[in-house]
Amino acid sequence: MQLAPAAGEPLVSIVIPVYNAWAYTNACLRALAETLDPAIPFEVVVVDDGSTDETAALLARCSGIVVVTRAANEGFAAAANAGAAAARGRIVHFLNNDAVPSAGWLPPLLDVFTNPDVGAAVSQLRFAGDTLAEAGGVIWSDARGSNYGRGGDPSDWRYRSLRDADYGSAASLMVRRDAFAAAGGFSTEFAPAYYEDVDLCFALRARGLRVLYQPASIVYHAEGASYGSNLRPEARARQERSRERFARKWAAALRECMPPEPATIDAAARRLAPRGVVLVADRRVPFGERDAGSARIGFVVEALQAQGYRVVFATLESEAYEPFAAALRARGVDVVTGFSGATAARLAAARLPVTLAWLSRPETASALEAHVRAGWPGARIVFDTVDLHYVRLEREQAVTGRRTGWRAMKSRELALARGAGVAVVTSTVELGELQREGIAAALLSVVQRPLEVALEPWERRSGIVFLGNYGHAPNVDAATWFCREIAPLVWQREPDAVVTLAGADPPRAVRALAGPRVAVPAFTEDIDALLARRRVFVAPLRFGAGVKAKVLHAMAAGLPVVATPVGAEGIFEDGCGGTIAAAPAEFARATLRFYRDRAAWNAAVAGAPAILQRFSAAAAAAALAAITEPSGRA
Repeated sequence: MQLAPAAGEPLVSIVIPVYNAWAYTNACLRALAETLDPAIPFEVVVVDDGSTDETAALLARCSGIVVVTRAANEGFAAAANAGAAAARGRIVHFLNNDAVPSAGWLPPLLDVFTNPDVGAAVSQLRFAGDTLAEAGGVIWSDARGSNYGRGGDPSDWRYRSLRDADYGSAASLMVRRDAFAAAGGFSTEFAPAYYEDVDLCFALRARGLRVLYQPASIVYHAEGASYGSNLRPEARARQERSRERFARKWAAALRECMPPEPATIDAAARRLAPRGVVLVADRRVPFGERDAGSARIGFVVEALQAQGYRVVFATLESEAYEPFAAALRARGVDVVTGFSGATAARLAAARLPVTLAWLSRPETASALEAHVRAGWPGARIVFDTVDLHYVRLEREQAVTGRRTGWRAMKSRELALARGAGVAVVTSTVELGELQREGIAAALLSVVQRPLEVALEPWERRSGIVFLGNYGHAPNVDAATWFCREIAPLVWQREPDAVVTLAGADPPRAVRALAGPRVAVPAFTEDIDALLARRRVFVAPLRFGAGVKAKVLHAMAAGLPVVATPVGAEGIFEDGCGGTIAAAPAEFARATLRFYRDRAAWNAAVAGAPAILQRFSAAAAAAALAAITEPSGRA
């Protein structure tokens, strides 16, 4: 067998303590040869802890490994410490010889160490039949341990997300070498076995470092986990002695652990979140930055995590919409699809410590508010309107004449807002709507992140652009109204000005607008680059509600904006960052002025930074922190 270690200094040293059982060691080394990426500098250190079988002779035949030979078998801790002493990598990964890593197991573990607060990371351990052996470990207040998820389905949402853990089995445990040394390595006081890995993880956390369970790193473990196994009497007695020793050593830390009740293990596995669990619920998982609503709820999740919450993201829809759910899980968010009252009841019975429930949109709040109140009576409920739907529907009916049911929606939204601890809106106009109703309300607008794109000057730009999520009726109406009523007036003076209707999933009504002077791309891979090359942004929204993220996005891309009063609402006033126009002729004149007049264009663009500052991530994070406090009001 041949491994190809790094020519220079390794990044990671894989330490494998072995004692006899060559068949296991051989399988482990073969798996490493098949799964290790030569692009990652590594070395493999095998510690022969006094084997009496053919192990020593067969290890001598293996090229590309470092062999540390010990004269006598002294147990796991001594062997692992000897391997760590011989290791050269900044990261040390301890791997049992009865463990078989799967393809791609190593990079996800290394990824978490980009965070300097992480001291250790553990793999998801599976049995050969693909049932779980361990999804991180739980330690109870009496120092007994449980392998979280043992015997369970790896696809269960409870085991699929990055998570802080009490400990992880040294069957596959990665540690910063300097942190390992500072913690004193594996303590030999537990020799010959049991609790060494638990003790190390507690020592790391005592030094302010995190221990993370990484489900994207999958390792098969032939022997299973330590706790809960059918041990021989002498081994069970040895385990009990180690438990008692551990309980005395870590008595203060154990007081923070939960009492040993198996039914509460889901809560125990999430106990390390400083502020408990926040339930964030929406219709579906957010689609990254593809639409304003997704970007906004994504920011909310990120900011809540920064505040110290464990986020459980619940969706009414059963579809996970990969890879978007996977992106949340990789950030340490539990994703529960098809969430219902029955789901809430199960989690409440498991004592999941939900201290805050963030319910997004009226359909979500209607479906879940009563269940949250019943399961977690002390939890603070935030009703995030996203925008006041009844305002949008009332405006739509006024423009189109179609019945929209806005009065029923108003009654529903106001009832939900009154029932919540606080209702959240995105614009000052909507804040005033709720305050006039005597409802506790707070402002959390959309967030415009800085764009990483080179902005072109006026003379290097051309064309007019509109951006919208076309699953939203106001955007379809805006695109149609602009192309039919406004663009022809623009083309009378600027016949070569191409209009681009950018955005996700344009429907037939929008695609039908395409022509020689109207581009309707099915998909735009880089929206930022597109905006940075266009000369004028238009927001011809005749109805809608809330702050329009598209307008902020355009300003960040160095574009002057021509908007209707609805499009500019809550963002800018006429003459500062753009122009507000209601009638087609007025809208066309404003568009032409920015398109043809460099000085007017520059003046509008110069006003954007002050506007964007109000919608920065820092401003939104401060507003969110005020909302989540027990007496929070923005």
